[in-house]
Amino acid sequence: MQEQELSLRDYIEVVKRRKKTILLVFFIAIIGSAVLSFVLPPVYQVKSTIKIGQIVDLSTFEKVPIESAVASSQFLQGPGLLTDAIRDLNLPFTLKKLRKKVSAEPIGQEEDLVEMKIEMADPPQALSTSRYLTAKLEERHHQIKLEHEDKTALLAQYDEHIAGLHGQLVDVDESKEEFLAKYDEQVKGLYEQLALVDIHRKEILTEYDVRIKGINEQLVEIKDNISKAKEDLQRMREEFEPLSEAESRLLVGYMDDVKSKENRYDALMKESRETQIKKTELLRSIQVESDTLMEELRQIQVKKTELSRDAGEQHDILMLQLREVQTEKAKLERLESAKMYITETIVPAEEPEEPIRPNIPLNIVVAAVIGLVIGLGLVFFLESLEKGK
Repeated sequence: MQEQELSLRDYIEVVKRRKKTILLVFFIAIIGSAVLSFVLPPVYQVKSTIKIGQIVDLSTFEKVPIESAVASSQFLQGPGLLTDAIRDLNLPFTLKKLRKKVSAEPIGQEEDLVEMKIEMADPPQALSTSRYLTAKLEERHHQIKLEHEDKTALLAQYDEHIAGLHGQLVDVDESKEEFLAKYDEQVKGLYEQLALVDIHRKEILTEYDVRIKGINEQLVEIKDNISKAKEDLQRMREEFEPLSEAESRLLVGYMDDVKSKENRYDALMKESRETQIKKTELLRSIQVESDTLMEELRQIQVKKTELSRDAGEQHDILMLQLREVQTEKAKLERLESAKMYITETIVPAEEPEEPIRPNIPLNIVVAAVIGLVIGLGLVFFLESLEKGK
């Protein structure tokens, strides 16, 4: 740490001892930079932004740039146009020098914007050059539009396109009505089938209810007969004891009759259960059929809704296209084709008031920093030479 402090103190002593040399180099750099900045001729910059026009494609009615931003930039910097500018504006430059003073390039990723910069010592000269080049580009694009667009042909194409859109609208509406009528017919048929199923269900319910009611009535009657016969049999047993042969045969006949009625009762009970089962199964199958028809009806209604929505969307798209084409046609009828979507200067060139070069404050600051660095380097170099001796 002590060696470092001594070394740092030595550096400070060197700077103090040779501060005149450092200041001399510092002020020489500043004065030289200031003199050079005042001696150098000022350079003024003129900027303008050009929007490239569009051509209507007769086959698709899409608008495409007259030419690319790259091609327009190359035209603005081309030797042919710059030679014409030197001749027509009496510019005191050779073609090589003028090409260094003119720059044009597309703006970012835009396909129809070009920025042109012209740097000259004479502001009016830079402004007139910018306007000349811009006018030549606009004239070039005007000629291209005249070659590729014709008002009569465009109007005829617009009329044909409008008629085609009207035809598509009619087809969409007719197709929509046709399909909706078809779906309505299917829906009507399904409702009729559902009504028939409901009628069938009611008929089956009525039929089986009548059968079950009849069986139940027979069961009640047989049950009453069996109860009465058993009572009579019991009474006969009690009255005719001991039984004679004739009474025994009569008692056996009663017992056979009771047995027969019990068998009949069991058969009717079985028939009642089977009838109930058949009724339930038939109702279940009818319900399945009804559910199937309802599901089919729901799907048809969903398809009908989707068709109606799709047709509506298609109709809206066609109407939007129709309005756009009619608007374009109306513009064309009011204007000449060459005056629509023209190339124009959206940021016009203006005569600059201040030069972009030389930047005197910046030059002086840079020179001061460089002079200070050189002065310090020089004194330390001289100090090392003296110590070496």
